[in-house]
Amino acid sequence: MDASERIWLLLGSAVHYILEKGEIPEAQKEQYIKVEVDGTQVIGRPDLSQHRVTDDYKVTSVWSMVFEPEGRKDWHAQLNIYRWMRLKNNLPTDKLRVCAILRDWQQNKAYDADYPPVPVAIIDIPIWPDDKVESYLKERIRMHLEAEKLPDNELPLCNDDDMWSKATTYAIMKPNRKTAVRVCYSREEAESKACEGEFIVERPGKRSRCEGGYCDVRTWCSQFKEYQEAK
Repeated sequence: MDASERIWLLLGSAVHYILEKGEIPEAQKEQYIKVEVDGTQVIGRPDLSQHRVTDDYKVTSVWSMVFEPEGRKDWHAQLNIYRWMRLKNNLPTDKLRVCAILRDWQQNKAYDADYPPVPVAIIDIPIWPDDKVESYLKERIRMHLEAEKLPDNELPLCNDDDMWSKATTYAIMKPNRKTAVRVCYSREEAESKACEGEFIVERPGKRSRCEGGYCDVRTWCSQFKEYQEAK
């Protein structure tokens, strides 16, 4: 792997290291927790827990907040698994939060309505029922254990959530206006709703995890190769 592809990982590790050094009274920082689920040991390491609140730091793109202001689905799952594991270790948690540090935030865009006003955001994560967390975790363990036994050409395909997929959209624009008047999911819909003087801009869909270099095995992934060849 080219070291240049790990720059964002390096930045994230550096931020976590600095924040871990902060002096916070009665806080549990980077504390390992362990739970055995169906014979498999699961280990978690929340970034920060204090006063029955668990926080996790995410060094992420500003566009994560623009497109998913309530946080990514995998963040919701991760934090809820932490809460469930802490509960199993007699460490109750009443509140979950993600502290998103926006690495590519730009001051000159902060005045746009949909753009974060500052380069950090605190996202409250909804708490799942315990049975939902346990079912989710058991299913993920089952999937991993079954996949380990399969040859590469029989591995289950990633779904849209796995690939952080964004659908192709069609923006209705006006001259001298930066933001879209309306965003549609088909050209036909956009053409039917566009008014005189407006024009349509196609915004191609994207598999952000694959194309953005966030998946370490994309070089060998047959699903990604087929996707590239079809573009």
